[in-house]
Amino acid sequence: MYPIRVLVAEDQAFFRSAYQSIFEQSEKIDLLEMVINGEEAVEAAKRLEPDVAMLDIKMPKMNGIQAANEIRKLFPKIGVVIFSNYAQRQYAQAFLRDGTAGKAYLLKTTLNEPEELIRAIEVVSERGAILAPEIQDELFKLALEMPNSYLNDLTKREREVLSKVAEGYTNIGIANQLYIAERTVESHVNNIFSKLAPALGASKNPRVMAVLLFLQSMD
Repeated sequence: MYPIRVLVAEDQAFFRSAYQSIFEQSEKIDLLEMVINGEEAVEAAKRLEPDVAMLDIKMPKMNGIQAANEIRKLFPKIGVVIFSNYAQRQYAQAFLRDGTAGKAYLLKTTLNEPEELIRAIEVVSERGAILAPEIQDELFKLALEMPNSYLNDLTKREREVLSKVAEGYTNIGIANQLYIAERTVESHVNNIFSKLAPALGASKNPRVMAVLLFLQSMD
């Protein structure tokens, strides 16, 4: 599994330097190459076949979402982390429309917490999904506005647990984050599955449940 082979596409030198500094201090990451636009990212992915591609959302020639779509068409198993300065619904929706497995949408403020960046790379390399809390808030708000949204059936605490599930936390991690017992988390997760089962059908992946529900409500 380690090191995870990572390709970075970022047009701003400041952020390229920040990524390089973080990755040089981690034994978990092998930084393969850094490019400056979406077209170069696609070409580098063809040549290097990384485990994970990290893409800035706004770049010259081809934006991060377009590059992500092209890379995933060629290599469906490559994990993709989109970085943005913007917590806007339309960007997340465009990125996640074709599925959530192996995808993360983070804000660049994550650079203030290098361990969270490394965790996101680990999660998408294993086909998991992570959304920045600010993005989750936007998607939840929109989903709650939908007629007959199943999210309306959740209690406040269940929504908090679901939010942490969508961030990729395990039950133990959620318990630590919310200062509650692991068994309490398990109970909440079971209740969430029960309440959302009609909306999710056969899907049983709790890490992407919130996103799947949102995307279904948009169809």
